[in-house]
Amino acid sequence: MNKNDEPGINRYKQDLEALKNARIDDSNQYIMENGVKVRLPYRMIKQVVFANVSKQDMIDQQHAARLQYRLLLLDPVIKAWVEFVKGRITVIYNPMGADNIREKMSLDDIIQFLAKEGVYVSRNDCTERDYDYYKEFYSYAFNPKVIREHAPYGYTDQQWKKMKPGWEKKMREVREKKETQFKEYQKNYELLHPEVYGAQQRSQ
Repeated sequence: MNKNDEPGINRYKQDLEALKNARIDDSNQYIMENGVKVRLPYRMIKQVVFANVSKQDMIDQQHAARLQYRLLLLDPVIKAWVEFVKGRITVIYNPMGADNIREKMSLDDIIQFLAKEGVYVSRNDCTERDYDYYKEFYSYAFNPKVIREHAPYGYTDQQWKKMKPGWEKKMREVREKKETQFKEYQKNYELLHPEVYGAQQRSQ
């Protein structure tokens, strides 16, 4: 049998033809970074948070973890968190009507999927908002924000602000002292073991 006649072999060509006929304008899916044109899979998508989820429906933490995994297996779902203790489910997904060529789903689809898994949520207890994939996901992942500084344990922020300059000065002095000691050790080692350095010079 000709392999080209097998089911699924021409799926890629069929998808390309369907996209061509759909005439989707994905020009806004490109960004410029350092003079280089980069294509993003998504731009504006959705984030939905379901609150007051019944713990009886989620059963326990192990079942909640499995539910999170099954949500992530859905192609339109980019990120998902199932928090058993807080009774909350957060899903970042590619919504219907989004200007991209990826798999899509609606809020009702998510609610129906959760119902099939035995978790019943209500639209009244959900909050949905637009989610900027580039600013909130891509930029954070590849250009992470500076980690917020915290005062050491046992000190307030005000105390730490006063102590910090002296502490940094002391750390610089310790670092410089260690570097000086290492250079002295290195120099003494060279004097005590000329054969080692002679062999290195010959090999070069």
